[in-house]
Amino acid sequence: MFPTMKSAHKANGILFCLMLAAMLIYSIPKVVQFAGEQPNAAELFADGKLLRKFETAYDRQFFLREPSIQMWANLQYALFREGASGVVIGSDGWLYTNQEYLIPNNYRSNLRSQAARIAAIEAELKKHNKQLILAPLPMKLDIYPEHATRPWDPRMPKVYEDFLAELAAHQVETVPLRALFLEQKDQTPLFFKKDTHWTPEGARLAARQIALAHPELVGSTAFQSRMVSEKPLKSDLMNFIQFGAWLDPELFAESSVVPVYETLADDAERSADDLFGDQSQSIMLVGTSYTKIEDWNFAGFLREALQNDLLTIAVEGRGPFHAMDEFMNSEYLTNTEITQVIWEFPVRTVLAQRPNSKSWQTALNDQL
Repeated sequence: MFPTMKSAHKANGILFCLMLAAMLIYSIPKVVQFAGEQPNAAELFADGKLLRKFETAYDRQFFLREPSIQMWANLQYALFREGASGVVIGSDGWLYTNQEYLIPNNYRSNLRSQAARIAAIEAELKKHNKQLILAPLPMKLDIYPEHATRPWDPRMPKVYEDFLAELAAHQVETVPLRALFLEQKDQTPLFFKKDTHWTPEGARLAARQIALAHPELVGSTAFQSRMVSEKPLKSDLMNFIQFGAWLDPELFAESSVVPVYETLADDAERSADDLFGDQSQSIMLVGTSYTKIEDWNFAGFLREALQNDLLTIAVEGRGPFHAMDEFMNSEYLTNTEITQVIWEFPVRTVLAQRPNSKSWQTALNDQL
């Protein structure tokens, strides 16, 4: 039989009561202040919403919250060399998103479904006399696996080619980038060490490859990109690092700097229509944060490589299909001047990609 405690020391009870009293004294002013700041507090209290809102605010402001998070993060790193869920710590100050490690058992089925969805989008674009050009972006772990310390799924290096094969089966036009990135990765950094995104040089390399693969898109407007400044990069994967800097000084020592580029058309090449904003664009760039965040200057580098202006629809943090849904549900779909659609598509997103609750197809059906 397991031993059971038949009696407790009086000191335990006293300490417990003192702790409750202290928490009560700490909490009462918080409750009064919070209730006073809420409009219609009585109504919110009656339906239970006031209590839920207070629990959320109280949890964020609780004085032991940050020390507790810090202590657990320190312990997790000291014992397992792990950060918070979402990041995988590599060597030499490198960080990877865990999305590239989480390859589902049915990932081939997932690739097929995503390729079929892309093919359906391409078919709809063709009805509107628009050509789709897909630019699949390789995974950071695939390009720089030598800095990873945790074993990756053996299927990981095959994901890119498997995805291209599924797209080829649907005859979707693609601009492969993986081989070029592997070839050039030692010449210049193509991904940031502690961020999920590519560097401006990675964006420039992709833009030039798109122009090389599709010379029919190259125009006659001379765009030039020049570096105008530098600024510190707030690396997104560092948001998952909550342990103390003393545990891994190398990881915290380096602060990434991103060069800031500006892409402009040569004044000599600009016509009167360009100056007064009456020009039309035939190219639409659809993308994710790789396009949306101006730090990478992907849209600018693409203008420079194509010697052509373009329009952009990009959404950060929602995946490539969300941005495409926005385009398909916009007036641009029926704009006859737009004849080419370049779709920047991070391959890592297909590993966990799920259909949106309301895609462009649903929206179109609702309108009919």
